[in-house]
Order: sequence, then structure tokens, then C-alpha cells
Amino acid sequence: MRFKWLVLGLSALVVLLVLSGYALYPKPPLDELALAREKLALADKQKASVYAKSSWTKAKMFYDSAMNSWSAENERLFFLRTYNESRDFANKSIEYAEMAAQEAKAGSKKLTNSFANRLKNIGRQLTLFDDSYKRLPMSKRQLSLLASSRLKHQELTNALAKGNTGKMEQKLKVLESSVGELVVYAKNTLEEFSREVPTWKKWVNSAIENSRRTGSALVVVNKYDRELKIYSRGKLLSTYSVELGANWIGDKQRSGDKTTPEGHYKVLKRKANGQTKYYKAFLLDYPNEEDKKRFKQNKAEGIIPQSASIGNLIEIHGDGGKGIDWTDGCIALENSDMDKIWKLVPENTPVLIVGALNMPKTGN
Repeated sequence: MRFKWLVLGLSALVVLLVLSGYALYPKPPLDELALAREKLALADKQKASVYAKSSWTKAKMFYDSAMNSWSAENERLFFLRTYNESRDFANKSIEYAEMAAQEAKAGSKKLTNSFANRLKNIGRQLTLFDDSYKRLPMSKRQLSLLASSRLKHQELTNALAKGNTGKMEQKLKVLESSVGELVVYAKNTLEEFSREVPTWKKWVNSAIENSRRTGSALVVVNKYDRELKIYSRGKLLSTYSVELGANWIGDKQRSGDKTTPEGHYKVLKRKANGQTKYYKAFLLDYPNEEDKKRFKQNKAEGIIPQSASIGNLIEIHGDGGKGIDWTDGCIALENSDMDKIWKLVPENTPVLIVGALNMPKTGN
């Protein structure tokens, strides 16, 4: 009987020891792991994998290590288990996940600001084409590139406002390249064009002085400003808006280039209605001897083809007011303005055509 009670007593003791061991053995870091998962989810929502890659990678690595360590401990006898390493890894994961979320938030804001600044700069460059560059002749490709760039700039601006920055970097690079190409063309064209401004100023000053001295009329056409000015006895009488050849910039080289010539000319003939296909016209003496000399030299140097002709019939005429440069090289005014200058410009009146009298602005 005593043996039976001894066995029962020992069994009870063993059960008590087992229960005590379970009560006392280390608990897995369930709370820490749950918090780590929560912090990782928040960091992922902030796109930490994009904006905080290093901290995000460490946070995930420590979480995986915590899970692996926990799994390894569970393979051991309960009284030999310890979860200190797993808990440490979980806490490290929490730390780096919080860091990744903060870095991602700051990085996202920084990148968004960078995108916004780049779009703003592109917008400024496009605005130049509504100011300094809008009058420059451009090829069909350049006009298409400008139109598509304006559209793409608006699309990216709208996307950024909505937070849709996917592939924004790639799209911005393409847009910057397109607009940059246009701006370089415009700046180089205007800079080359502007080199002659000092010469053109001398021409105009001399012509006005000659008008004052001789008491004659004078017509001055400023191509860049699209202005025709009438002088008498060296004094400015009136100013009118004009439209030019579609490819107006630079001097006329040959027939068909749609460029308005530059130089000293005179009115050869006044053409009233019925004598011209336009509403009244002043026929100029293009090509003059200087034009013929330059034309011959350009052919010799291969600047223009040997088959080219020099062209003629450059006029100041009516039917203007279209709002664009459209002529084959002539200078067009509105009909009402032609009526006004008709009374002021007799045959043999000097006509001076210059590119510009002020340095065109090329922006920054």
C-alpha cells in the first residue's frame, strides 16, 4: 500500500513539475512579431522599397530572422527553449521598419518636389515659345514636337497633382530631351540672327539721317518686330504691323525659300487695284546688284544648288492681317493700312529691310 501511495505521490510531483515548467518556460515574441508585421505593412504603404530601400531591406531581413529563430527554438525541448534572439530580431525589424517608413515619406516628398521643379522648368521653357521664340520658323517635325511636348507637360502635371508618379522619371527625361532640343535650336538661331543687329542699326540711323537731309520719305521694315515704319524728313510718321515670308528669319537666298530679303531697296512701281493679285502693292527692286553678287557667290560656294534661281516680285502689299507669316517673301499689311501708306510712299522711295534693331531675348 505504501508503495502505491509512493508511486501516486511521485506521479503527482512529476505532473506538478511539468505544469510548473510550462508556466515558467519563455513565451515566444508573438506581440513583437505582430507589431513588426504592422510596421512593415505601414512602411510598404509608404513605398519604402522604392524610397528607403536599405532600411526596408534590413527590416524584412530581421523579421525573417526572427521567424526562423522562433521556428528553430520550437524544435527544441520546451525547457531548453529561449526566444531572446527571436525577440531581438523582431525588435530590430520594428526599428528599421519605422525608420524605413519615415525615410520613405521624406524621400517621396523630396522626389515629388524634384518632379515638380523639373516640370516647372519645362513649363518656363515652353513659355519662351509664347514670348521670344513664337515667331521663329520651325519645321513640321519641330512644330509637332512642340505641340506634343505641351500636351505631355500638361499630362505629367496632372498626374503629379494626383500622386501618380509611376514612370515619372522616365517620362520626364523624354520630355526634357524634346524641349531641350527645341530650346537649343531657338537660342542658337536667335543668337546667330542677333549678330547683325549693330549693322542693321547703322543702316537705319544712316537712312533716317538721309531722309532728314534730303527731305524724302523712307520705309523701314523690322522683321523681328513685324513692324513697318514710315518716315518723312527724318521724322517718324506712323507704324504698322506686317506679316512676312513663312521662313522669314535670315536673308533671302533664292527663289522659293519663302524668306523676306534684307537690305537697301526702293519702290520701283506702285500697283493699284487690278495691277496686282493683292490689294495694292509696292514692287521693290529685288534682286538689286548686291543680291545678285551674293547669289552668285553662294552658288560658287555650294551654299545653294546650281539649279536655283534668284527670284523676284518682292512687294509690300495688302491682304494681310492673317496673324501668321504666310507670304513667299513679300511684306503684307492690312488693306486699311495699305490705303494709309499709299498716300505717303511715291515711286523711288527708299525701303530698308532689317532683321532686328534690338537683341531678341533668349531667356535662361
